[in-house]
Amino acid sequence: MTEAEWLAATDPKPMISFLRNRRLSDRKWRLFAVGCCRQILNQSVDLRLQGVVEVSERYADKMATKSELSAALKRVQRVRSRFEKAHVTNGQQIERMIEPGNAPPLVVATLNILGAVETAAYQGIDGVMCVPSFARRAIKVLGAELKDQVKLLRDIFPFRPLSFDPSWRTSTVSALAQTMYDFRDFSAMPILADALQDAGCDNEEMLAHCRDPKPVHVRGCWVVDAVLQRQ
Repeated sequence: MTEAEWLAATDPKPMISFLRNRRLSDRKWRLFAVGCCRQILNQSVDLRLQGVVEVSERYADKMATKSELSAALKRVQRVRSRFEKAHVTNGQQIERMIEPGNAPPLVVATLNILGAVETAAYQGIDGVMCVPSFARRAIKVLGAELKDQVKLLRDIFPFRPLSFDPSWRTSTVSALAQTMYDFRDFSAMPILADALQDAGCDNEEMLAHCRDPKPVHVRGCWVVDAVLQRQ
């Protein structure tokens, strides 16, 4: 995939295929999965699912244990089991029902939301990589767009390997990045760009990412991660 294709892409699948050929951390992939879940969780009224996603996010940053992650996984499995008993009848196959057109839209969407959240809680990275597919099906049924998944990928993964000069990591730059990360509020990204520039940063790709006029930023953002020395 060329840089032009990366920037013009509207379908996340070829971008994911491109990235899988690179040595990228489990943390990055898990945070991408969490980001996909957060995009669709507002379609679910079950607040327990939000808690499961938060555990998976904390696990990515080594702030939750495997036991906590396993307990979160069991919670979403219980929610899914109850939903299936209430909505899946006559021996219908779940694998068929999750596809758009095979069941009432809200049932399809909910099954896929549950699948995304459940898979994001898996400990294995291969499971995490299935989350975008669940999210895309839920998005399709709900009439939303896939563009945010593409933006998520561009936010978490730079197209080319990043070179970050430690001298750019001033106290102001570090404080801005840490505050945004802690509170999941990335509205100060343009201010971070100014602070980086004041510190001598001349990386146009990095500065442009901070100043994107239509941004999608989440934990795992490649610029914030570079400042905080996270991989």
